[in-house]
Amino acid sequence: MLLTTTRRSVTRRSAFTLLEVLVVVAILVILATVATIATTRYIEEAKKSKAQLGCKSIETAIEAYQVSSSNPGLTDQEKMPQDISNLYNVPFGGPSFLKDGVANTLDPWGKPYQFEVRNRQDATTYILVYTTAQDGTPISQYGIGPQNSQPK
Repeated sequence: MLLTTTRRSVTRRSAFTLLEVLVVVAILVILATVATIATTRYIEEAKKSKAQLGCKSIETAIEAYQVSSSNPGLTDQEKMPQDISNLYNVPFGGPSFLKDGVANTLDPWGKPYQFEVRNRQDATTYILVYTTAQDGTPISQYGIGPQNSQPK
């Protein structure tokens, strides 16, 4: 009798049960879901930061356009580009004011940046370059969110 008991434990195979495998798969699915949600959120935040940097680049290009010695405008209004395409298709000749031309005029979501001249309370003006994120968050060169539409 002792031999059969020993033989039974030696020949018995060890394996995972179906329940154990299902528990492990469920845990892996939960971890993958959490990682995907977190990654998506971080990607969206990175796009917003990239859009803010794009706004700053366009503001710098507009300022360079205004002070260019080739610019024939006499007044500040005449020295402003008529639209964003004037920064890479310069009407008075010369090289593009944007490093990558058209690519620099599109935000991370594929929409063109917008700009306008605004007045401060002290009667001076400033340029606001802006866009809107997929979730509706306003973005400008001054920051991300609804309160960032003017210089600090």
